[in-house]
Amino acid sequence: MSLGSRAIVWTAIAAACFFATPWTWLRHWEADTVDFRLQLRGVAADTVPVVLVSIEDSSFTIAERAPAEAARASVLARMGRPWPWDRRVFAAVLDQLARAGARAVAFDVVFTAETAGDPEFAAALAASPVPVVLSRQYVVADTLEGERSVTSIEPRAMFADAAPQVSAGYANIWPDDDGVVRETRLALAPGELLGDASGGNAAEPSFALAVARALRTDPSAGARAELINYLGPDGTIPRVPIENLFLEDRWNGSLLARGEFFRDRIVVVGPWSELRFKDYHATPFGMMAGAELQANLIASLVGRGLLWATPPWVGWLAVGIAAALAGVICLRAAGAVRQAFTLLAVLGAWLALAQVTLIASGGLVPVAAPSLALVTAGIGGIAVRYAGEQRQRRRLRTLLGSYVSEQIAEVIVRQPESLAAAMRGERRPVTVLFSDLRGFTRLSEERPAADLVAQLNEYFHATVDGILAEGGTVQKFIGDAILAVWGDTHSAGEAVDAERAVAAALAMDEALARLNVEWARRPDRVPLRMGVGLQHGLVTVGNIGHPRRMEFGVLGDAVNTASRLEGATKHLGLPLLVGEPVARLAAGRFRFAFVARLRLAGRAAPVEVFTPVGRADEPEPLWQNGYPKAVALLQAGEFAAARASFAALAPDAPRARELVAFQAQRADALAARPPSSWDGTLRLEEK
Repeated sequence: MSLGSRAIVWTAIAAACFFATPWTWLRHWEADTVDFRLQLRGVAADTVPVVLVSIEDSSFTIAERAPAEAARASVLARMGRPWPWDRRVFAAVLDQLARAGARAVAFDVVFTAETAGDPEFAAALAASPVPVVLSRQYVVADTLEGERSVTSIEPRAMFADAAPQVSAGYANIWPDDDGVVRETRLALAPGELLGDASGGNAAEPSFALAVARALRTDPSAGARAELINYLGPDGTIPRVPIENLFLEDRWNGSLLARGEFFRDRIVVVGPWSELRFKDYHATPFGMMAGAELQANLIASLVGRGLLWATPPWVGWLAVGIAAALAGVICLRAAGAVRQAFTLLAVLGAWLALAQVTLIASGGLVPVAAPSLALVTAGIGGIAVRYAGEQRQRRRLRTLLGSYVSEQIAEVIVRQPESLAAAMRGERRPVTVLFSDLRGFTRLSEERPAADLVAQLNEYFHATVDGILAEGGTVQKFIGDAILAVWGDTHSAGEAVDAERAVAAALAMDEALARLNVEWARRPDRVPLRMGVGLQHGLVTVGNIGHPRRMEFGVLGDAVNTASRLEGATKHLGLPLLVGEPVARLAAGRFRFAFVARLRLAGRAAPVEVFTPVGRADEPEPLWQNGYPKAVALLQAGEFAAARASFAALAPDAPRARELVAFQAQRADALAARPPSSWDGTLRLEEK
């Protein structure tokens, strides 16, 4: 497979992985497509007779507008009074609707406070020949103790217990996080509002579900949340102002026909005034009164059916298929125009399928993620198809014209395709070496420039040979510092890479020791001291820089940590520090001793630091038997005991003596001034 083909495949895979992720913005886009599809479907013919009896602003002024009618019908006079109305109004409404042959009456009003006319309303409920559903509300509030609690606002017991045909359901409406009401909770336990998945007790039915159950219809089948199948925008459900039930000319008119309008219909009685009741909600069709929203819920439950959404795996599968189709089209179709039109045809077919599914069965097929995956993978594939090979050739020519190490140049010649992915940017496990000379800045100001450059080149020649001999890549020189990496361009395995990096660091230390012996005999040279830090981890490798001056580099936490460890060597007085991953991976070739748990500058979490003290195939010296115990005492805060334990050790190797001396001095300092709190961490505030 060519580089261009691989790039197209990876573009498709990347698009599939990206758009299969449930991003918040992607969920919002999908919700917007649902709204648009519902609007595109338009007003649906209602298969369940539901009608709304609305309490409107005009209802409060009917006594003024029709004084004669109000004089004959006391219920109209009572409507002209402030809210809450005398409950005899609702008793009269229930009686009127029951005589008209309504199938059920649902009051989207919470009758909680004691009000005039309560006995009459209770009597009407008890005598009602049709099922009656009352409204209740859940209210979540913060207590004085700062905790959250749920309160249920219930209808008065004299109403709720008036007769077996009277039931209640919560009328709460919960919008999505974008403020639009698309989903209903059919049943809910109060504890669920506080984050308890089980609710803590039995779930109570919603207002709409209570209506469905009152009609001996329970479509929930154990479901707790479903998507509302709206009939249409605000005003789609037939609405009759409540006063029209008692105005003779309206009641006897052609519309209501002496109540025949309500026969066999479910009647929802509720407010229809945004200013007075503040009960309006955003829906896919725009703002809608809460009472009509409840009527839509009831219509969805007992007749038209709720909307259903495909399970998540369908969306993931659709995203994968869309990205794969885009990749195939870009690989097989000839010409950018043909590819683009083919992609548009596939996109149009998917959108049409989604709309047909909604209209035919109320199903919501995912649209946003598959469409974006198709378009993104398609555009990326087209671009890669026609620019990939030229881009790769330009990159290789530019790379060969820039300064790179011999190893990278050799890999480019032998394996150009395998390196191309790394050049674009790739995550790889590597071992990073960072070295720096101690006090070199001061020396550069004091020494003659010619002597300084000559000595620095001698140092680089000797130390870099050790890196190259162990298969490392010298990434760059930063003044007198060296950055080398194992595993960036090629890898012998993570463990082998780490072993070679440690071997290179030891070789560098030995090379500098030999140089210092030679330089001691020359007046134009001065002794140099070096610090080395090693760390292993995932980094990003890639070709970085200006188009005319590129460098193959590494970026990541392992690089930063290696640099920090190198900086820590001057504070600890140890020439070589390695992170725990390096010590673990290289344990088959070298023995390591624990140094400290360091909180490095610029890092929140501490890191465990080690130093090599010998080869794994050599006999273990006696001092190493007591060293772990002494370190354990130090880490546990028993500083005096730790000091004594370290003093009893007698290592013979110079590097081991440096380590034990450091630990003894550390224990001595801590014993002299014990910290107020101790977690075994040594904090370094400077790099």
